[in-house]
Amino acid sequence: MKKSDASKRKKRKAIIIIAIALIVLAAAGASTYLFVIKEKTYPVTDANGIVKKLTIAEMNRELDAPTFYPGIMINGVDVSGKTKVEATAVFASDPKLDSPTINILMNLDGKEYPLDTSSIKISSNLTAVMEKAYNYNRSSEMMVVPEDVVTRYEVLIQLAKTTKKYNTEYAADAKSIEEAVHRILDTLEIVPVDAKAISFDKESLLFVLSDSSAGRTLDIDSAIAAVKAAFDAKEYTKTISVAVTTVEPKVTSNDLAATLGLVSSTTTKTTDKANRNTNINLVCKTIDGLVLQPGEAFNYNEYVGKRTAEKGYMEAGAIINAASGLELGGGICQVSGTLFHSVMKADLQVDERYPHTWPSTYVDIGTDATVTWGGQNFQFTNNTEYPVAIHAYYKDLKVTIQIFGRPVDDGMTIKIEGVVLSTTPPGPTEYVADPLSPVGKNTTDRVAQNKIEAQCFKIYYKDDVEIKREMVFASSYRAITAKIDVGCMDPITGAIYAVDLLTGIVAVPTPTPAPIIVPPVESLPTVGYTG
Repeated sequence: MKKSDASKRKKRKAIIIIAIALIVLAAAGASTYLFVIKEKTYPVTDANGIVKKLTIAEMNRELDAPTFYPGIMINGVDVSGKTKVEATAVFASDPKLDSPTINILMNLDGKEYPLDTSSIKISSNLTAVMEKAYNYNRSSEMMVVPEDVVTRYEVLIQLAKTTKKYNTEYAADAKSIEEAVHRILDTLEIVPVDAKAISFDKESLLFVLSDSSAGRTLDIDSAIAAVKAAFDAKEYTKTISVAVTTVEPKVTSNDLAATLGLVSSTTTKTTDKANRNTNINLVCKTIDGLVLQPGEAFNYNEYVGKRTAEKGYMEAGAIINAASGLELGGGICQVSGTLFHSVMKADLQVDERYPHTWPSTYVDIGTDATVTWGGQNFQFTNNTEYPVAIHAYYKDLKVTIQIFGRPVDDGMTIKIEGVVLSTTPPGPTEYVADPLSPVGKNTTDRVAQNKIEAQCFKIYYKDDVEIKREMVFASSYRAITAKIDVGCMDPITGAIYAVDLLTGIVAVPTPTPAPIIVPPVESLPTVGYTG
């Protein structure tokens, strides 16, 4: 081994030994330095004004306590000495501790209405505020330098004399605000009430009208915006003025009174049959004074009801199975037919109408309207924007039905006209043998009726000049053959003779002539002559 190599190794060894010694000395020096710092005391004035000397370690024990510092308040709640878990439990036990006191009033024309905020969803930043309050005066960076520890400790002492207040901030859910405002303001809006016809005075022939009243609408959108703005500005006690707009009714009683009047009238002649006229009078009294509001429909059978003896209806002539007969309420089709005319002339909407089996005599062919219980009916709808009333009465063998309401549009008048398109005679008379009636006594059981095709027209006039005509209903009256019951019983013997059903002739046998008896001739006396 060379001498120079050995020398180098000795030098490296010496350097290592020196380095280790320096490290040991440095460590020992640092420990000594820290020990000296910890043991050093600093004058600190406590909350009572007494000066104490404390070491850094003593101060850190209080500064590092796992609880809120003395004097820390959150939402007015003293959380001094509580851990974060304990403080959280306090707020959880009473939701009011973490919610704002809200007193928002809605002012409408000087009257105040409190907003029910119980359903408004409110969120807070309590967790963040608690964290911020807990970390007040705590800083890892300030724990190294003693002077900073002293400064923090002096702040801690001051908290005992004063307080550090923290308050949470709140945010309200926009949709729940809208719903809360609508809940109160929607109920305070008032819908205007139009005047309407309550009834019809049959004596004065005037509508009895209710009074109208104004309504109001509220600027709810602006009110919602104002409430949201109040929450955003943390103005939880506030009075918000709501703009009010008065809404006048569309129709007043004066408007109605000036508009309503007689629109149409129809009169038809009745027969002199007492029972039939009794039935007609009953129906007129039933429908007299009836008021139909806009859009309301009239159903003849439903409103008049079943025709019964208990109601006073009597048996009178009616069409039964294509033949004349008697039934309770016979003749009331004259009321429905007359009403049909007045309804048409008032330009109301006819919903259902049927012609009779054969034409009626009291109106034009094609303009009648039959009704039967459980069958054919007559219905119409008040398709105007005003009420209509029916005035119906029977007097002096006449039926009169009037419609009161608004005038026909454009000041027109309407007339009803029936037009016959074609007439076809019926087939030959039908003869039926009647073994209970004597020969020579024939009874007409069914009168012959022609087949008729007809149309009903509404004709519009203005200033007595025809403006237009509309075909509104077609009617078809079927042909009906006459039917005659032919008596075929011998009144003396009771014998029944055959009847020729084509001619109605009874085959009565020719009687055998009685024998002629000639009396004997008597002898006459002799007469002598003298000349």
